Amino acid sequence: MAQTTESPSMDGCLEDPRFHQSFTFPIGPSEGEDQTTLQVKYVDFGYRNEANPEEENVVLFFPPLMGSRLLHITKDALAKRHKIRFISADRPGFGGTDEVPLEKRVSISREMVLALLKHLGIKHVSVACHSGGTVYAFDMLLHHPEILHPDRPYFAIAAPWILPSHSHVLSMTLTQAIPNSVMAHTDKVISFVNSAILPVISTSTGVSQTFVNLTKSSQPEASGDPDAKFEMALQPKQFKLVHSESIRGMSHESIFLIQKIKEIDGYGDWKDYDDLKPKLVEALKRTTTKPLTMVVFFAEKDHMVGDAATQGPEWFEKCWNDEEAKNVISYSSTVLSGADHETAWSIGFGVPKRVFEAISGLNS
Repeated sequence: MAQTTESPSMDGCLEDPRFHQSFTFPIGPSEGEDQTTLQVKYVDFGYRNEANPEEENVVLFFPPLMGSRLLHITKDALAKRHKIRFISADRPGFGGTDEVPLEKRVSISREMVLALLKHLGIKHVSVACHSGGTVYAFDMLLHHPEILHPDRPYFAIAAPWILPSHSHVLSMTLTQAIPNSVMAHTDKVISFVNSAILPVISTSTGVSQTFVNLTKSSQPEASGDPDAKFEMALQPKQFKLVHSESIRGMSHESIFLIQKIKEIDGYGDWKDYDDLKPKLVEALKRTTTKPLTMVVFFAEKDHMVGDAATQGPEWFEKCWNDEEAKNVISYSSTVLSGADHETAWSIGFGVPKRVFEAISGLNS
């Protein structure tokens, strides 16, 4: 049964222990440092069947720029109905996951995900991501395609991250020009705005947006969907909780996603999606028996990577929807009418249900 805004579970939802799990795993120390373990906080919710774990359809989710595990906990009831087990971890420097050196961010993030799956005893997953999480998801699949189910590999992307050199979005182009010394304080600016400025604005004008979405996002029509209604009602408390935990990783995250780490060319051993594609194709050939189903959902209005059918999304389409990859990657895309970059994964726009139905259908 779907939760409702009247349900007493709303106040207790954020305290659910399934949303606040943690483990530690060993990592190699950087030169001059003594860190040998990393604490990771993660969520593990949705459908569980310990007697018959093969009935669980595990989704490994890579969150967007605000790399928090908490962004989709409102989808618990929906996940249960479709026999989806939903796994997502705080990236380094967010929530309850320790910070790591900037130049090791992507490699340790891979180690972290592998360690989490091993910790949970999970061999195969379907992968989903949003915005900046797209880079981490692709990087994970390039290096460890074996985490995909060999007979039914599935990858869902909503509002993919696209560099401003392709989207030509002015605001993001200007952001890319900001010196690293300034971007290194991004987390402090966000914390100040949320703790000092927004409460004053909220008191005087009723505004309750977070810094990461100061402009009003398009919201789905939720009147006929109790899951969507619950999600929208819980969001203010949900984002307050996200910002009550660590967001120190925001500075490193921003520098990494716009490729301004001096010690790294591009995203490590791949520069961009067009460079990644042939490498990923070869990796998938070695581990899967059927083409990877890659489903992409573009937001109709997207201030970060460009509106649907503009330069950024069109470039992304050309990368994946071509002859070179079609025998290994079955690519399809759709435009989410009314959605924007922030709301592409909202229940009201239908992506979670479509993705969950597709994944559970593959296992029927």
